[in-house]
Amino acid sequence: MGRGRFEIAQGTQWRGGENLRFWPQKRWKKILLTIFLVILFVGVAIVGYLEYSVYREISAPIEVLNADGAKTALLIYHPGLTDFAKNVSYSFANGLADAGWRVEIATSSAHAPTDLSKYSLLVLGWPIYDFNPGPTITNHIQRIGNLNGIDTVVLVIAGGMDPWNAEGNMNRIVQDANGTLVRTLQAFRGGNAWETMYEEASKITP
Repeated sequence: MGRGRFEIAQGTQWRGGENLRFWPQKRWKKILLTIFLVILFVGVAIVGYLEYSVYREISAPIEVLNADGAKTALLIYHPGLTDFAKNVSYSFANGLADAGWRVEIATSSAHAPTDLSKYSLLVLGWPIYDFNPGPTITNHIQRIGNLNGIDTVVLVIAGGMDPWNAEGNMNRIVQDANGTLVRTLQAFRGGNAWETMYEEASKITP
């Protein structure tokens, strides 16, 4: 009797394992499951790459342009993987400086200023990689807290693709933080992006 119970138990366990088998037997199901797993793996890899490489905070010393300017503007930008975002940001900063602003330039990190009491203009710029506002920029807005109505310019820096909802989302984030959105500009790789940023900035007088 003991042996019979053992055989029955074995049979039940085997049938249970058969019912719980993960990998499907039909070829089309195997193909679909394989595609799903590949997409899942690629998605996880992309998210990890964005979080730990593309949007890693980069600290740099604050630079000052036109130290004797009439009013002070703070430009915070995320460098990105190439020098395009930096060049666009500095083109805008140079335009402000030539228009009479004292400009402080900082990368979006924990070392960037959070006390905005001495600034009359805030400029936020970041390169688009996932069609959303850069997390380093939004994290710094959270560190600042209340923007207290400061005039704010948003620079959406894209590599030739329409950033879709990134512009609108960033505008809402600024407004929700009590910032006064005065201008949103897009800079696309190629063409005369740097010249356009300089010309747009030079129109903003202190």
